[in-house]
Amino acid sequence: SVAGQSAAFFPAIDPTATADLRSEGLARELVTRVRRLRKEAGLAVSDRIVLAMAGDETVRRMVNAHRDWIAAEVLAREIVLADEIADHHLAVQTVELDEGITARIALTRVG
Repeated sequence: SVAGQSAAFFPAIDPTATADLRSEGLARELVTRVRRLRKEAGLAVSDRIVLAMAGDETVRRMVNAHRDWIAAEVLAREIVLADEIADHHLAVQTVELDEGITARIALTRVG
């Protein structure tokens, strides 16, 4: 049957690859949210930031896996993972990166 033949072309879903893709998606969403927050905070393209973040283990793993890329995309000199975010930063926001996955992000200008 045609269905039997075409089934051979669908690879088995690799849980590791699925987790990696989800992590990349979370990283992309984070970059979008940080860029928006930078703009709302009135930061110029030339302004570099420190990005502080608090989130669950999924968020922490995503940041550690994609730290360099995220930093380059949002012009961050440093990304700091914290247990909680105080309100003394230039801009602070809680964002939903995916269903049920939230992170608290804070930007501080460093020049």
